[in-house]
Amino acid sequence: MPQEVIPDRRATSPTRELVITRTFDAPRELVFEAFTDPRHLTKWWGPNRCTVIACEADPVVGGCWRISMRSPRVLPQFVNRHAVNRESRSGPRQHEPGDHAQKDDWIVEKQLGIYQEVIKPERLVFTYAFEGADGRPGPQTVITVSLADDSGRTRLTLHQAIFESVSVRDDHIRGWTEALDRLVEYLPQPD
Repeated sequence: MPQEVIPDRRATSPTRELVITRTFDAPRELVFEAFTDPRHLTKWWGPNRCTVIACEADPVVGGCWRISMRSPRVLPQFVNRHAVNRESRSGPRQHEPGDHAQKDDWIVEKQLGIYQEVIKPERLVFTYAFEGADGRPGPQTVITVSLADDSGRTRLTLHQAIFESVSVRDDHIRGWTEALDRLVEYLPQPD
C-alpha cells in the first residue's frame, strides 16, 4: 500500500513569498522586453548602487538567463550573505558609482535561472538562484511576472517563492523595490 504524502505547510507559507504590483507608463511589450532583453536588463537590474557587468538571456522555455553584477558588499541585501571586513573602516560606507572603495568592499553577485514559461507580452515564469563560489546554484525560487494592459500602461505583478526564510524574502522585497524603481527611471517617459 502506498504511503500517504502529507504536504509540508511550511514550504508553502505565504510569509515566505513576495508579491509586488507596480504600474508603468509604458506599453507591456516594452516592459516585457525590459525583462528579457540583455540590452535593457543591464540598465535597470539590481538594487541601487549595483552595476550589471554581464548579462545573457534566452527567453524561450528551457532557455537560460544569467546576470553578474558588481555590488557594494555592505548593501543590506548582501551583508548577511558575504562577510564584511570591518577592520578596514569604522563602519559601513556609502558607495556611489565611480567610488574608489577598497577591493574587499565590492563583490560580484551572480544570478541565474531557467525560463519555464514565456508568453509574450503577458507572462514570464523563471527560476532564480544566486550562483555560489563553487559555480553551483544556491537555493532556488520561482518568479512569475504577469503584465496586464491598463489603457496603454502596464500593471506588473511579480510573485517570488518559496524563500528559505522570511529574512531572505525581506532582502528580496528591498532588492526588487529598488530594481523596479530603477526600471521606472529607465523606461521612456510618456509624451
